[in-house]
Amino acid sequence: MPICVADYPCFESLLKRSTSVECDVEKQEEEKLKAKYPNLKKMGGGSALLNKRLQKGQKYFDSGDYNMAKAKLNNPKKPLAPSEKMMLQESIGDAIPTPEVLPPRKASIITSKLATDSTN
Repeated sequence: MPICVADYPCFESLLKRSTSVECDVEKQEEEKLKAKYPNLKKMGGGSALLNKRLQKGQKYFDSGDYNMAKAKLNNPKKPLAPSEKMMLQESIGDAIPTPEVLPPRKASIITSKLATDSTN
């Protein structure tokens, strides 16, 4: 059976004290670091190497990625014309086809050695 903190007021006060002690320790450590590195706050956080790489801009894997990103920026997506919408709707089926509904396969010109009739 789990213990409820509300049932035991001594646990509640103990929890408050432990969290306040943790906060005090954390603040003390933060003050030590600020005293040791006073210019840290001015840089904006993160390493200088990371900031330098972020300033260069996006890197692309190859020229295809670059050209696709460039094309996306130059040609924002336009809505489809009503005739194109109708064509899309007609090409997409309403139901999943079953073997009975599908037309028979066309006979292959090349016969497979595995599918030949072996009556020899």
